[in-house]
Amino acid sequence: MTDASIDDLIDGLGGELEPVRPRRLLRGGLWVAMGWIGGGALLLWLFGMRHDLAAGIPMAPLSMLAFWLIVALGLAAAWSALRMGLPGVGRDYSGWRWAGLAALALPLTAIFIGFGDSHGAMEAMRPDHGMRCTFDGLIAGVGVGAALFAWLKGGAPTSPERAGLVSGLAAGAAGAAVVALH
Repeated sequence: MTDASIDDLIDGLGGELEPVRPRRLLRGGLWVAMGWIGGGALLLWLFGMRHDLAAGIPMAPLSMLAFWLIVALGLAAAWSALRMGLPGVGRDYSGWRWAGLAALALPLTAIFIGFGDSHGAMEAMRPDHGMRCTFDGLIAGVGVGAALFAWLKGGAPTSPERAGLVSGLAAGAAGAAVVALH
């Protein structure tokens, strides 16, 4: 190849390119925050707040711990998903894993509590309770899921499967945190 043909090739490949606005994590974070607040507001508007919280009675310590663990998981997963939408190779996106491991304390605690009070645990696992919580969590988490989907669609994740997994974790954790308030 001659130098002229290489220059023609480069001009042909880059001739129609236009500059794009740089992606900012703050903008994506605002989308996620608006999705989290919007999903929570929608759920609380439709079904109301828990009676004890509405009356000003604070959460029990174990419930408060569970709430903040889920919030931490949601924030860590959302942060990882936002970073996956930025250009770059070799970045570390493992922060959500540590929050996920910490959140495993919740189901393990539920299993051990279930051993002591098997009747209460069986009552809590009735399908009508679980489906209502699942539906409420979907309503509350859809805003975060949509915000992260839009962010990643406009970005360049090197692993779309992992980005989808992390986005789903963030949306699910957002929904679970709002359901804890409901």
